[in-house]
This record gives sequence, structure tokens and C-alpha cells, in this order.
Amino acid sequence: MATEEFNLEKLDRLFSKCNEGGVIMMDAYVDAYEELSKLFSILGSVFGFVTADVVEKIGILREYRRSEISEKYVTIQSMIQHEVETNTTNNKKKASGARTLLRLHRALEFTARLMKDLKVADEHEKMSHITKTAYDDTLAHFHPWLIRKGVHVAVYTLPSRKHFLEKLKVDDHEKAKDLLAKVSDLQKDIHCITEELYAKEKLLDLP
Repeated sequence: MATEEFNLEKLDRLFSKCNEGGVIMMDAYVDAYEELSKLFSILGSVFGFVTADVVEKIGILREYRRSEISEKYVTIQSMIQHEVETNTTNNKKKASGARTLLRLHRALEFTARLMKDLKVADEHEKMSHITKTAYDDTLAHFHPWLIRKGVHVAVYTLPSRKHFLEKLKVDDHEKAKDLLAKVSDLQKDIHCITEELYAKEKLLDLP
């Protein structure tokens, strides 16, 4: 993983490359997610477990793209088609692409919601409240009780909304808010397309 700081403008550029007329390009998706993973670092230790999981999943998908069947993993659609046809979506020997991407997919809903709420929140609203609400409505549905409670406690260590926006490396707050809305919409579109694909193939509950 790269060590440079999270850059919202870069994330906008990367996510803009993902969706080609409803087809989600795997390399662009993974590149965008690699940048997105730095957002969890800004959120601090509260989402450290998510960061570690995301890094692992990115590595698995990159391995598939370097493998002898890399052409089957050019897009999310081609990956799902291949793994459904070969009955490997729930492979016990090696994490399938479908299972791996599902974990990223679930976290994508959270980051899309967080960015949207950050954009519309009152200037004085606490990051702890914004983050907890976004988490409870999305990613928390897939976490056990102990992790959910841990997040609820840890969010109170988050910086102020103003300080958080400063960490997005955008010239001014208004520009940052516009970019947050745009990137949130890009993520929501990708999430919707992926959700429909997984639902069609009955893969949303892969263990």
C-alpha cells in the first residue's frame, strides 16, 4: 500500500474510471479502493480492523488480475460470470473473487453514506455522530455485537468535522463538500450495480 496521505481529488479521478456504462472495471475499482483505504486511516484506530481487511482483499483481487486466468477478472461482471459458471464463488481452498469483493462492496456503502452525510452536516455537528449514524445504517449490519459496541465507543476519539475536512487535502471546504457529494454519488452508482449483480446470482450472503 502507498504511504502518501488520502487525497479526495485523486479518489474522485479514480472512481470516475470505474464505471464504463454500467460495467465495473476491476483494475480501476481496486486502484480507487486502495486510495479509499487511506480514509479509514484518517478515521483512526476505530476502523483499524476495516483497514487491515481492505488491504488483504485488495491484495487477493490483484493476485487474480496477475493470474493465468486474469482475463476472467477484467470486470466485476466477467468475474462473477466466470465464478458462477465454474462453481467457485464459495471456494473453500482459496477466497473467491466474489467473496473477496463482497467485503469491499459492503464497506463501500458505508463510505458513500459517510461522505454524503459529511457534505450535508451542520458545520458544528460532531464527527462521532456523523460516523456512528453512517456505520449503524450500513456496515454495522454485517458485524457482530462486540465490534459494533467497540465502534460506538471509539468514534468519540474522532477529530472535529472541521479538522477532518482539512485532512482531505482540498483547497477549501466548499470545494471539499462538492467533491464529497460527487464521490459519494460515484460510489453509490457502483454499489447499486454490484448489489444488483450479486442479488441476481444470489451471492449477497456468501460466508
